[in-house]
Amino acid sequence: MPKISVVIPVYKVEKYLPRCLDSLIAQSFQDWQAICIDDGSPDSCPKILDEYAAKDERIKVIHKKNAGVSAARNDGMKIANGDYIHFLDADDWIDVDFYAHAITVATDSDADMVVAGFVSDNKYTKPIVYKSVKLLKTIKQKLMGTYALTDSYVWRYLIKTDFLKQNDLQFDTSLIAQEDTLFVLSAIEVANAIAVVPWVNYHYMFNENSALNSRDATHHAKVKQQYKIGKKYRADFAKKHKLSWLWKLRKLINMFR
Repeated sequence: MPKISVVIPVYKVEKYLPRCLDSLIAQSFQDWQAICIDDGSPDSCPKILDEYAAKDERIKVIHKKNAGVSAARNDGMKIANGDYIHFLDADDWIDVDFYAHAITVATDSDADMVVAGFVSDNKYTKPIVYKSVKLLKTIKQKLMGTYALTDSYVWRYLIKTDFLKQNDLQFDTSLIAQEDTLFVLSAIEVANAIAVVPWVNYHYMFNENSALNSRDATHHAKVKQQYKIGKKYRADFAKKHKLSWLWKLRKLINMFR
């Protein structure tokens, strides 16, 4: 049984996919399986995936009809058999020691979740970089230490598989945007602890051709509406835990980051 199951939804990312998979294969920590969900991608992604799977038996490919990123991630979770799950986006990549550091912190802390920093290739998404290990236990500590009220990206987390299954945590397939927000905050709420992983980063890439950034007017309007849903969910979540001040503070800080 692999230590880490890496779930990778794939859709129209032929330009970035080889770099993503190469960064996975190059990991100093090698005890992983990759579950690549070809979400009906109309480009050369299916061919690229099959070529990589033929070269590395740890890479499993599932070809399916397009159903969106949430459904793809849920499908990956169903067949993941690693001790931990990481959701890696196919247009992004990770530092060579990303999993080595993450699994060490996860094992040492026995936290349900560990969170890493990230850097980006654009000026709009501000980085979060950690320099020391921390263990976050209270809801206040978890929200402050992860920045999840404003940066609720699921790809920042390595999560215990049993924890996800025991709490029946899944992505909302009705959403094409902000599905990360609902999933991550729901997980954070019930996690026994979250450990911070320093010294390595996830590399987030802005893909102008992604489904989220589609120029289709109807699709764009739906995305805009769902961002409002995510914003309200964050505000309500903070209020529920008597941390509305933190939500307001994070919004203010983000304006100047």
